[in-house]
Amino acid sequence: MLPRPRADDVVGHGYTAFQVVRLAVWAARECRWVNGMDMVHRTENAWEAITEHLHLVAVRPGETELIAIGWKAMKAQHYQDLKAHGLGGKDKALVSRAFLRYWTSASAPAHSHEDLLVDRIALAQIWTALTPTHRQVLTALAEHDDRRRAERAVNMDAAAFTRTLGRARRAFFALWHEGETPSKMWGYDRPGARHQNVMYLVRLRKQRALKRKAAGTVSRQGHRPPKELGVLNSELLARFGGGETYAGMGREFGVSADLIKDRVNKARTAQGNALR
Repeated sequence: MLPRPRADDVVGHGYTAFQVVRLAVWAARECRWVNGMDMVHRTENAWEAITEHLHLVAVRPGETELIAIGWKAMKAQHYQDLKAHGLGGKDKALVSRAFLRYWTSASAPAHSHEDLLVDRIALAQIWTALTPTHRQVLTALAEHDDRRRAERAVNMDAAAFTRTLGRARRAFFALWHEGETPSKMWGYDRPGARHQNVMYLVRLRKQRALKRKAAGTVSRQGHRPPKELGVLNSELLARFGGGETYAGMGREFGVSADLIKDRVNKARTAQGNALR
């Protein structure tokens, strides 16, 4: 499958040219998930990947690692070959529509504008067949490219707009595929996608904070204020040093033992800082 090396030179990390060829051939023979790929093509890809890996890594790899590198290279090349033949989708038995559309036009004796004309005429005919409400929501979404702005433009709430938009799209697809089974929606909307920008959210948060400050309200976000026990942390530390337990003091003040422990540790830290 590969020509025999002229000399058994060292390729890298102690592996010789003969060993690299042997590993590439073994990887090609044992690879079960690239059916239809020529054996020579497999071996060449595995050999190239293994050789490159030996020159790049700093630590000597094992044979199993090199075989896995060869498998990975064959798999990647196999997918590239499928895509080149229009079979790169989920169903490897179906030619992709874009591939078929391109090569149907490119292989013709002369380029044809038939598809473009048919699509434009069909769009005009379908548009007039839609109800005014359906045309209104589709136009609003196309013009504003944002769900929220489109909702305000047609004076609809979010639920009504979504419901009407779904009906409009289904009606359009039913007419577009008249006499056939309508295709499913491919892709999806990202309503208000521009509002997902991080800086927009930062500015929005600042605006809301300024409004709360002007209104005299306190934000609910952030940490809750510490629970008031009616006793200083230093006193809790002294009582703990006197032999009282966290659990006992917690029952006395109606809080958890962990809270008492946290207050005692804070008192210790404060005392240590004061002595420095």
